[in-house]
Amino acid sequence: MSLAPAYGGVCEGCDLSGRILVGAKMSNSDFSGSNFTGAVLARADGTGSQFEEANFTDADLRSAKLIEATCPRAVFENASLADADARRADFRHADFTRANLTRMNFGGADIAGADLRNAEGLTQSQLNAACGDRLTRVPRGMRVRICD
Repeated sequence: MSLAPAYGGVCEGCDLSGRILVGAKMSNSDFSGSNFTGAVLARADGTGSQFEEANFTDADLRSAKLIEATCPRAVFENASLADADARRADFRHADFTRANLTRMNFGGADIAGADLRNAEGLTQSQLNAACGDRLTRVPRGMRVRICD
């Protein structure tokens, strides 16, 4: 029996700041515009969910699943996304200022227009797995391929 909290359906604009949501089941749901500031979402499963313009400032998303999640214009400032799985996710115009992206899986992710200049733990190999556009900002000396 799982003791992880489950959130589903529509929770647009919800205030989930500071909540302990370790291992939460949040897949295939709409959290657009929601506030996750300082929330603990380690190992949470947000596969296929929408997080458009959500605020994850200072959130703990270590080992979270964001597979095929839609996160355009989301803010991940100072968030920890170490070991997160974000394959095929949409991070267009997202802000990763000072976010810890160590070993985050960006395979097939769209980071067009995203700001990753000051992200921590980001490697060229992670960027090689994603795609962006001319507005994508990456650390000096790194580059990202243009999305088809």
